[in-house]
Amino acid sequence: MSKLFVVEGSAGTWREALKITSGILLEQNCVCDDFYENCVEREINFPTGLTESCPIAIPHTSKEHVKQEAVCALRLAEPVEFYRMDDSEAAVQVKYVLNLAFLDDNEHLELISRIIQCIKDAGFVEKMDHMSVEELNVFLKEKFLKK
Repeated sequence: MSKLFVVEGSAGTWREALKITSGILLEQNCVCDDFYENCVEREINFPTGLTESCPIAIPHTSKEHVKQEAVCALRLAEPVEFYRMDDSEAAVQVKYVLNLAFLDDNEHLELISRIIQCIKDAGFVEKMDHMSVEELNVFLKEKFLKK
C-alpha cells in the first residue's frame, strides 16, 4: 500500500501546487530530486484536471523519478487553474491536487479508476470540503488506497 500525506495550503498557480506536493514527497524520501520538473513537463503535455463538478487534478510522472510509492493530497485554500484531462484546451478550477508517485504503472490506473468511481457520488467533494485534515487523511486512505 502507498503512503498518503494530506496537507492544506495555498498556491497561486498549478505549478505552485505541484511544488508543494512534490516538495512533501521529496522531504519524505519518496521521490527523486527531479520529480517536480518531470511532473510539470508531464502536466504541460498531458493535463490532469478533471471537471468543474470534480475539482481534482491527478498529476504524476513516470516511475523512474520515484523511490517509494506515495500520494500527496493537497487541499487548496482557493482553487487554482489546471487544464482538463479530457480537453487540454479547457481550464478547470481545482481544489484538490492528488500528486501520485508510483513504481507500478498499473497502480496509477487502479487509483485513477478508484477516484473516478468515487466522483460518481455527487457529494464526494462536498464531504471532503467539510473534513479536518486528519479526517480527510483517513477518508482518502479508505477510498483510494485500499486494495
